[in-house]
Amino acid sequence: MATFLGSSRGGFALRRGRGRGGRAPFFTTTRKPMEPDLEKHPLGDLIKEFHSSDLSSKLIDLAEISDCQYVASYNWLNDEVPTIVIPGKPPQWTPLHAPQRLKEDSGQYFRDPNAAKYPDYPMAPVVHAVVEADPEFDAASTDLFACGSTLGNLLRFARGIDKAFRFNVEVVGETVFFIRKENHPKEVIKDIRGFGHTFPEAYTTWEHSVEGSETHQRIVRYEFGGLDCLVRFESDGYFREAPAVNHTAPAKTTVNQDDLLHAFQSAAISHPSNTAISKPDALKIKHGGSAVPQQCIFDLKTRSGRRKRDIDMSDIYPALWIKQISNFIVAYHDGSGLFEDIRVQNVKNDVQAWAGDNRDGIRRFATLLDRIVDIARSNASKLLEVCCFGTDRLEIRNQYEDGVHALPADLVDRWKKTKMGVVSAQGDGSDEFEHGDGGIGVDDRYDLDTNSDDSSSEPDYTACSAHDCGYCGKCTY
Repeated sequence: MATFLGSSRGGFALRRGRGRGGRAPFFTTTRKPMEPDLEKHPLGDLIKEFHSSDLSSKLIDLAEISDCQYVASYNWLNDEVPTIVIPGKPPQWTPLHAPQRLKEDSGQYFRDPNAAKYPDYPMAPVVHAVVEADPEFDAASTDLFACGSTLGNLLRFARGIDKAFRFNVEVVGETVFFIRKENHPKEVIKDIRGFGHTFPEAYTTWEHSVEGSETHQRIVRYEFGGLDCLVRFESDGYFREAPAVNHTAPAKTTVNQDDLLHAFQSAAISHPSNTAISKPDALKIKHGGSAVPQQCIFDLKTRSGRRKRDIDMSDIYPALWIKQISNFIVAYHDGSGLFEDIRVQNVKNDVQAWAGDNRDGIRRFATLLDRIVDIARSNASKLLEVCCFGTDRLEIRNQYEDGVHALPADLVDRWKKTKMGVVSAQGDGSDEFEHGDGGIGVDDRYDLDTNSDDSSSEPDYTACSAHDCGYCGKCTY
């Protein structure tokens, strides 16, 4: 029986030679468009059609992310019953003192762990996390609630990069929700290669308060293009102390037998209970962990170092920009699981430089978000879908027939009432309860394709938290 690992630690074929990735031409064809399952998910009526070039006619002037703040977080536990821990905690960076050869990844990995764990309402856990973290959270001021995957897909389109995607849209109160959509909640990343899971198992540690965790999901809030945005994404880990800007730290070389034993055991452990629940009737919520500052969070990628070429960061900067993450680790292996080149960096200045180089594409992205939000709010049904099937055309459609809701009715009501002083924290003071819901860039840590020199390949920003980043299709912001 195949083991399903509920992690979005996936990846894409490495693209080379674009520096900071500025000014992609209209319209860049990078790969064969995906084939959405239109029989399983038929299209609704067309409302509006966009082309990338159309977005240049009336650009938003101020298209910068500002006032980024941590809002909430949660961990998915490895449990047969869908269970989250609030606020949870990401795994801590605990590098080995000496390199240890790791086993290659095996098993199958979900593109979207939130949908795989809770397919009926994958946005329910994140809303629980927000209202539990702040019972007086002012939802009425939130314009957009999205994940790194959906935003990454739209950013790619606005920059003129050809990649197919679909996601649902619903208006709840004053907030427009973007809900990631795969052909199936349990869709997995194909053709996994490399050490994108075994490496973090060996080099990061889940602390006791969140023991049994599989993934850490974070929600940040920031202003962008005149919109108040909540963004969910998966966090790869955290540092006790954030690295200084432009600092690079090599892997430690002192031998420690306990670390070697931990690496071997971690790489060999499988997680058979990490299985999607087909029809959940309750989401179990526990309380544990602690909040971690955003400046301590990092993203992690693994790559083969046999060709002695550095990772192409032009594929990484857009994801870091959307998630507002400054710390980046890239670990190079020798092809057989030995990591002797591990680089820990603060790339804040580089991400800012990328944003400057891509100012026009980011302005088109802000314009596109603004138009989608306006169309959604003015639509009578409040249930829409955004579709792009791999050409320079983005469609906004009504969802087919009755559509799919982002949240169950009771949680919709709770979100609409979540204003200053209206909703109180749910629960009886205990650290665990069940909530009946009535039915983050898959990340690119894996070597998914041995033809990694294809310079025409663009990452798939579909992980969310993560990771097919492309958190995360093949890439999830």
